[in-house]
Amino acid sequence: MSDGQFHTMNDIILAMCEALSRTPPRISLPVGPVRWAVSILENAGRMIGYQSPISRDTIDKYTEDIAVSSQLIQEELGFVPKFGLSAGWKDTVQEMRRSGEL
Repeated sequence: MSDGQFHTMNDIILAMCEALSRTPPRISLPVGPVRWAVSILENAGRMIGYQSPISRDTIDKYTEDIAVSSQLIQEELGFVPKFGLSAGWKDTVQEMRRSGEL
């Protein structure tokens, strides 16, 4: 669900790291060269009957630029977010730790 705000992937990663008490990643790899390397692995793997655990489609999915609005659910159903991004991740991590999922 959304807190009604638009967040960048970096915002989300920082909120997750904070909730997990982890240091955010210090490096970021450029998508183009990573996608190129993955395509080589995919093609080489295909020749020997090996399916790569990561594909160009995976890279594309995780790097796509998409924003989803929660305005309609807020207007139609009266949804009111209880948490902002950081508080939501902190609550999620706390619940996962409590249930043994983390």
